[in-house]
Amino acid sequence: MKKIWDGMFNSIKTRIIAVFVLTMLLASAASIFILGLSSNIIEKMDEMFADNVKIEQFLSDMYEINSNLTNYLVTSDSDSLLNYYRYKEIISDKAQSMFSELHGIYSQNDLIYKDIAYMVDSYLNETEAAVKAKRTDNADEYIARYAEANRITGYIRTYADRLNLNILNINTTQYLNMSDNLNKLRTSNLILITSVILLNVLVILYLTYNMTKPIIELAHSAEEMSKGNFDADDVKVHSQDELSIMANAFNAMKHSIRNYIRELHNKADTESQLLEQQIENLRMQSLLADAEMKALQMQINPHFLFNTLNAGVQLAMIEGADRTSTFLDNMAKIFRYNVKSLDRTVRIKDEIETIKAYEDLFFVRFGDIMKFEYDIDQSLLDIDVPPLIIQPLVENATIHGIGNMERGGVIKVSLDKEDTVVRVSVQDNGAGMSEKTRQMILKCQMYGSDTSGHMTGIGIYNVVQRLKLFFKHDDVIEVMSAPGKGTRVTLKIPCGPVPERAELSMSHQVVTSGQRW
Repeated sequence: MKKIWDGMFNSIKTRIIAVFVLTMLLASAASIFILGLSSNIIEKMDEMFADNVKIEQFLSDMYEINSNLTNYLVTSDSDSLLNYYRYKEIISDKAQSMFSELHGIYSQNDLIYKDIAYMVDSYLNETEAAVKAKRTDNADEYIARYAEANRITGYIRTYADRLNLNILNINTTQYLNMSDNLNKLRTSNLILITSVILLNVLVILYLTYNMTKPIIELAHSAEEMSKGNFDADDVKVHSQDELSIMANAFNAMKHSIRNYIRELHNKADTESQLLEQQIENLRMQSLLADAEMKALQMQINPHFLFNTLNAGVQLAMIEGADRTSTFLDNMAKIFRYNVKSLDRTVRIKDEIETIKAYEDLFFVRFGDIMKFEYDIDQSLLDIDVPPLIIQPLVENATIHGIGNMERGGVIKVSLDKEDTVVRVSVQDNGAGMSEKTRQMILKCQMYGSDTSGHMTGIGIYNVVQRLKLFFKHDDVIEVMSAPGKGTRVTLKIPCGPVPERAELSMSHQVVTSGQRW
């Protein structure tokens, strides 16, 4: 049987469709059988009560014709007369149908039907005579005729009730028989449904077993492979369906993996040596990054110059030179900030205050050839940053941006936030720069040098490298510039979750003399 099954249904899809169709056919056959029996019972129930319904409708029509006749005789209402004739036609037709349905040997109910039909004919004759008497204003005549009609109506109702009772007795007997048949039918339906369900379950179990057995064997073989056992027996499937194809492919894959693992074992020593070399390279890169961080944080030791400036401030105060004293005090603040802050992080607020001291120095030196503007978001001033990241931008703007302008120069320092990035911008309306220079800045390439003896400062290359190392983030700068249209340099400081920041080890800091961008 299995060979016949595999020959006829050599694919899983065909087997599933066959089982589905077989199940549907069995279920449909059972449903159609039950539906046919139910329809037959419903038809018999309708037939049982059809006569009772006809009798009730007949009595209702009798009531309507009698009511309209009474109303006409009392009020002479024309509408009542029209309704009387309409119901008269209905009653007459129904009486004729009673006669037409009688044939053969009469039963008791047939005789009652016949008597009712005769009484209806008599009733209609009496009512017609009453109407004619009413039209001739013969009151005695139509009253007598109307009384006789009412008497006949009473007989009709009596016979109709007796007929209803007889039909009810017959229907009761039929109902008892049908109830017995229904019980037998219910038992038969239960047996039929149970048989169909059991047959479907057996077919599904057989199909499921034949489909899942190879899959279970594949699963066990895969589990052995996951444990490293590639020498387990091959999975064998005797059917000619997709499971056989899958099992053969699985066996081929197992053999291929086993051969590949053997090749990997042969290359293990070489791979181990390469891995050790890569680890050494990573250690070297880490040491280089640490060295670069320390090199970028190297600084000159300006203690001698700082002490000399303090002495100059004291001397200017003693001699009453207030402007000179202020000038030297601002310069001392800048050097003091550089010395104090190099071994720790600072707030943006500290950077801004240093820029304002730098502004005072520049104003004393050059007068009002330029002005400083500030657009600061006060809520961002307490963010920690590496020291000396804004001053180099301002220094480059004053020297290389608007240094050649005689007047009208503007340097704007801005602090704002965009999404999760704090933006520190230094913008000037000076000479601007070429696209080549802008690209070199973005790529953190050292560009040119200044030997004109301008203010010593830390170049933008130094700033960018320190920000990258400090925040472990590459996108820290944005430069917008064009020749003759000024320059805007923006430092982008991450304020969301960032990787662990580099430790500031600032015993030394690299300083470039007048480094240009």
